[in-house]
Amino acid sequence: MDERTAEQLAAIVGGEAWQSGGGIWLVTVTRDDGSLVVFSGDAVCEYENDEAFDAGQAAKTILLTIPETEDLYVIVDLKGNVFYQDGAMERGWQYEEDALHKARALESRGEGRFSVVKQSELPT
Repeated sequence: MDERTAEQLAAIVGGEAWQSGGGIWLVTVTRDDGSLVVFSGDAVCEYENDEAFDAGQAAKTILLTIPETEDLYVIVDLKGNVFYQDGAMERGWQYEEDALHKARALESRGEGRFSVVKQSELPT
């Protein structure tokens, strides 16, 4: 998970975003009972306490498959405007077919001409 995603997720769940090293961002939420819930790009884990977290001893783990933004697809109009599935998070569609379907729907409503590109191919 990148810094921006971590900050946004932390705001949503009432947690804290932080870099654990090596460019890896986590979001932690300390619950009233002292247990810790940790969100990463790969999993959501619950730990009994900080010591269990430091020891890597998760009580519960839910594996996630959250694609990185560079693996997503976005819609671009002729003026270079970018349309995302989630504009606030600037995340495109996981599947190219879904983005193409949305682009065709926009075209059928007379909203212009659109193309679909990988989010990683957008100019920076």
